[in-house]
Amino acid sequence: MMIFRLLVVAFSLLLLPSCSDNGSDDLNGRKEVSIAHLKSLCRGDHYRIVEDMVVRGVVIANDRLGEYHNSMVVVDRTGGVEVSIESPNLSALLPIYSEVEILCSGLMLARIGGKIELGAPSTDDFPIGNIGEEMLGSYIRVVGVCEDFTPVVKQFSEIGVEDISCVVRFENIRICDEERGLKWCDTDENGEVITTDRTFVDSEGDTFTLRTLATCHYAKEVIPTTEIAVIGVIDYADNRHFLRIVNRWIIQSS
Repeated sequence: MMIFRLLVVAFSLLLLPSCSDNGSDDLNGRKEVSIAHLKSLCRGDHYRIVEDMVVRGVVIANDRLGEYHNSMVVVDRTGGVEVSIESPNLSALLPIYSEVEILCSGLMLARIGGKIELGAPSTDDFPIGNIGEEMLGSYIRVVGVCEDFTPVVKQFSEIGVEDISCVVRFENIRICDEERGLKWCDTDENGEVITTDRTFVDSEGDTFTLRTLATCHYAKEVIPTTEIAVIGVIDYADNRHFLRIVNRWIIQSS
């Protein structure tokens, strides 16, 4: 049986100074706002940010293990947001646990499949574009390292719209019986790995979808059949929530 790496991370939620939804002026005259407040500005399909505001948070997901592609997820006390970035060096420039400051003026918020994302103004038909590596320094800078953060432990039935792009921990879950023995990702008729959804069951008997990208480094590994704990980001598309594991936080029961 495939042996999974034990990645037990003890965090506390004292990661950054608390941000009120109304914001507060920083030393450079910019208004510091929470992620929840930032996302609330996007009341329609998209919103071009013209206000001189800054968001501070912690990078909790990126492309280091192929679990995300051209994006990262930043969280603070109030929520999380996925940021579209195109860079082959993303995980090195903005590593997981980095405390970052995002200068939002000139960026774009867009509602994509029910989820609000942050990126550059679009140059095509897609609602937002990727922030290019050459522009990263103008919008995002690393200001520290977060060493203490505890993801909230939840049951599948407790997940709601407020959890989208937030980090959660699910404990005592297992792959459903119909999918036992399968790998994290399927292959197509040409043998190519494809992004795959798997169904997991929790201790209350509720089910939840776990999505693994084809680019994920462990896509070809067999899913454990014992109970596991996982830490990931709640995503949303096609009118349903699903989980994206981050940084290979798959904790197998002994």
